[in-house]
Amino acid sequence: GGVVYSGNSGAVSITSSTVSGCSARNHGGVVYSGNSGAVSIIGSAVSGCSAGYNGGVVYARDSGAVSISSSNVTSCSADWDGGVVYAYQNSGAVSIIDSDVRDCSADNSGGVVRAY
Repeated sequence: GGVVYSGNSGAVSITSSTVSGCSARNHGGVVYSGNSGAVSIIGSAVSGCSAGYNGGVVYARDSGAVSISSSNVTSCSADWDGGVVYAYQNSGAVSIIDSDVRDCSADNSGGVVRAY
């Protein structure tokens, strides 16, 4: 994760924050969550974040739900899947609520969300 790496840990929450220009060589331009709790981004501005593989903003594996609420997410990308969120392998639901998501992309699939 470009900002937070959470492995075998609790929940991650980014609240009322500005996160800009963050990147990860592999997964999770802002947050990498593996075998951990829920990931929440609340009332925040996230821009220009990227991942070399999956999850331009959030990468969740075997983790809780991923929620982005009352936030602005712009110009985030992943070189493979999930320009904003990549959630897989028994992760919880992904929700984007009352948020503005613009100009985000993934080179392969899930310009905003890739979940399976």
